[in-house]
This record gives sequence, structure tokens and C-alpha cells, in this order.
Amino acid sequence: MKRGHFLLGLLAALALSCNQIAEPEFRELENFQVKKLGFDQVSIGLGMTFYNPNNFSVTVKETGADVYVDSVFLGKFSQDTAVAVSQKADFTIPLSGSIPLTTFLKMDLKDIGNREVLIRADGSTKLGKAGIFISKDIQYSGRHRLSDVKLK
Repeated sequence: MKRGHFLLGLLAALALSCNQIAEPEFRELENFQVKKLGFDQVSIGLGMTFYNPNNFSVTVKETGADVYVDSVFLGKFSQDTAVAVSQKADFTIPLSGSIPLTTFLKMDLKDIGNREVLIRADGSTKLGKAGIFISKDIQYSGRHRLSDVKLK
């Protein structure tokens, strides 16, 4: 019975401390690479780098997001490996996904490397510490110049 009280107390403490958690700050897109080029789809990998402004570390173990470029749905991207996030530090979440070649036909590719595009990601991530993980929604939207993305 004491273990149940401890767990309940721990969950209550986590819930109360959630009000003081600052959102990670987006830094940059990096390590963009074509992993595999097929006849019907392209496998893409990239990293999204953030800054953790909090005074505690966590592990990000699962991330999944629907990714859009200029309102065109590219596909579902997911996290490749778990990421340890240190306190007050930058961290990169590696993502990969497959994009149908027909999707490229929907996009305005003229000068895409030299102009800003709107990148949007909607999904969720699991993060936690000491084996206790919570799901958190992700809603990112930002304008980026693809020529500024660091290539791998």
C-alpha cells in the first residue's frame, strides 16, 4: 500500500511541476539527407535541433509528426533513436520518413533552395525521466530557407 501512495505522490508532484516547464526553443534544421531513392518514394532523414531552457534533464524516446512544406503533406516522420536531453543545453532529434515521388509533383520546386518555405509539423513526443514518460503534443510552424539547412 505504501508503494501506491509513493507513486500517487510522485505523479502529483510531476503534475504540479508541469506548470513550470518551459517549452524547448527551436534552433535549426540540420543533417538533411536522402537515405534511399526508389521508383515510388524517397526516404529522407533530418535533425531538428532545440534548446532545453529547463533546469532538469529528460529523455525523448518517441516522436512522430506529420510534416508539411508550403501546405503540401510530405508524410509521417518518426524519431530514429532515443535522445538524452541535458539541462540548459541544445539537443537534436533525428527524424526520418518516406515521401511519395508524386508528392514532389504537387510542390512548387522552382527556386526552392533560394526562397523561404513554410515547414509545419504536427504530432506528439514521449519524454520522461526515471522510466516515467508522458506524451506531449508537438505543433511547430516556421519559415526556413532550405539553402540554410546543414547537409550531412
